[in-house]
Amino acid sequence: MEMNEKGMVAEAIGSLAITLLVWGTIAGENAAPHDSAVMAGAAGVTLAIMWMTFKGSEILPIITIGNMAAGRTDWQTGALNFCMQILGGLVGAAVLAWQGETVFEAADAMTATSAVTALVGGFLMMTVWDRLGGGWESGAFAAVLLVAGVTLASASSLGGTIVDGHIGDTDNFIAVFGTMIVGGIGAAASLMLGDQIFEEE
Repeated sequence: MEMNEKGMVAEAIGSLAITLLVWGTIAGENAAPHDSAVMAGAAGVTLAIMWMTFKGSEILPIITIGNMAAGRTDWQTGALNFCMQILGGLVGAAVLAWQGETVFEAADAMTATSAVTALVGGFLMMTVWDRLGGGWESGAFAAVLLVAGVTLASASSLGGTIVDGHIGDTDNFIAVFGTMIVGGIGAAASLMLGDQIFEEE
């Protein structure tokens, strides 16, 4: 298997940027990320810029999981990308914690409603990202999903969970990891059903 070192670095840097810039400077002390349209918009713009800077990068774990589950990415590449996204989120969260900021509030326990939201959100995000590519359109749509309460930057959430010491909280870990996996399933469904549902351009 040939490793794509540049692609792996892009995943880490993109995830670090989302964590550090959006969670840090905009959310502010003790503020939950993406509680406002301003924060969601900043996240969308940051995502769009990272996607355009690193062409072909996924940055969001739900997109990586979706590509793996649908067979578009081999599992070795997908797993490496996933790990680099988590690493980027972890480094970004560590820097924020070092600055004395609250990185991540403990997540609520996963419910049927949050699972469905993650599933639909993953499906919609992958549909846009796959058909339009990582650019302004996908970034803008990511912002809309964030305002609607869909958790997208789950690598940042996981990094913050570890840094803030919430990793031992089972409900919190299941909520963060579960949202990531369910969102990835929705993303995979988008790829597998896309050809049947949508007309080719």
